[in-house]
Amino acid sequence: MSSLSNKNTRLPQLIEAQFKDTSDFQKRSLLQNKIFLFYLETIVDTDHIQTCIIEPLQELSNSSILSLNDITSTIYSASFQKVESLKEIKAAIVNGDTFLMLEGETGGIIIPTNKWVERGLEESLGERSIKGASLGFTENLMTNINIIRRVISTPELVIDTKSYGKQVKTDLAIIYINGIVDIEVLKIVKERLSNLHVNYISHSRVVEDTIEGNSRTIANLTMTTERIDTSTSALLEGKVIVLINGIPYSIIAPSLFVDFFQAPDDFYLKTTTIAQRLVRYFSFTASMLLPAVYVGLEKFNKNIYSKDVQKHVFDSGEIIPTFWQIIIVLFLLRILIDAGSRSPKSTVIIITLLATITIGEMAVSAKFLHPASLVIGGLSTFLSTLVIYRGHTGLLSLRYVYIIGCYYFGLISIVPISTFIIIYLVQLKSVGVPYFTPLIPFRYKEFQDVFFRGNLRKLHRKQHGFPNE
Repeated sequence: MSSLSNKNTRLPQLIEAQFKDTSDFQKRSLLQNKIFLFYLETIVDTDHIQTCIIEPLQELSNSSILSLNDITSTIYSASFQKVESLKEIKAAIVNGDTFLMLEGETGGIIIPTNKWVERGLEESLGERSIKGASLGFTENLMTNINIIRRVISTPELVIDTKSYGKQVKTDLAIIYINGIVDIEVLKIVKERLSNLHVNYISHSRVVEDTIEGNSRTIANLTMTTERIDTSTSALLEGKVIVLINGIPYSIIAPSLFVDFFQAPDDFYLKTTTIAQRLVRYFSFTASMLLPAVYVGLEKFNKNIYSKDVQKHVFDSGEIIPTFWQIIIVLFLLRILIDAGSRSPKSTVIIITLLATITIGEMAVSAKFLHPASLVIGGLSTFLSTLVIYRGHTGLLSLRYVYIIGCYYFGLISIVPISTFIIIYLVQLKSVGVPYFTPLIPFRYKEFQDVFFRGNLRKLHRKQHGFPNE
């Protein structure tokens, strides 16, 4: 850092030169140009500057101001920081702080005065729950940390905040609980984030890739959530969460295969101890295999059924082969989901109506698609929605591998394909923890929260651990 070490350095001129083209930059002089204030008026609380800094100083006479210590005892500020680095001064100004200095000095003090525009706490719309906490994170890092500290009131909660980015600095907080966190997991997360060398962070994917270790895989090795209760539960299980300023959700590490089948309702409702968790596993498996099984039966096994069944289930003179029917239906339904989730709310009904007419009635009437193909494709897409928004979007693309395998080799291909996929997933690691834990390696003590949600009192007393490798 460049230190302003000699009295001849014209610090005000250096600051003004940096912000000369910035219209919201303000320089205020007080007491006959003896005191200078520098700030960006669009991101500071001007009322706070006026009442807590300017007015107390204006009540003094010129002879009363001898040093920075006289100023710090006069202004109304809960905290301040003395600096002599031009780099620190510029960074503080763009973060909404006010820099105050005396004429002829080589440094000054930084006074917190920022006032960011942010939305209020709102319900989590992307991960809704029938019962339980409904608040989600906001884009402000300090607000999110405030919420977590309110939920987990313990001095063992550690907030490790650092700035990343060469051109634009972004604050990033690593959060964990001392005595509970897995030390190896924490070590890997910190080591990988120390290698995060980017010009700026405008989205979280670059941070997620860094934590994952830049692993080229279709499986998500970290989980993102906008729910506060999900994040705090992860902390209490010994995991690490990462918050990024400007991003309204947290990144959880490690994130294992079984974690994506859990939902907040599992821990609030009594009836979900077994049923709903198993339904999600079944839906995930069915959404991957249904299209492939249908294609394989049509290609190799339809002759064992009666002609009436063949006509109503497999083929009734459609122009497009069954294989391509399934591919087209899945592709069009994927487009429909993307269009419905990203289009303006006023057009969602119109898009849905047009898609229903085009994909459904017209395609079937024109003999492009068989009704059964439409049902199978729609059912596969519908079942995938139980897990698709929890992060298994990459794994769901494997159903196309099953479709191709069943088309060329029949239903028997499901066995080798599944074996290959399981072997592939087993060798994956989320920050050093095997992705398929506790299934492989087998850890029966962790099965209290895999296929069913066990007794909550036992889960809360349990000390979680991970088989680090």
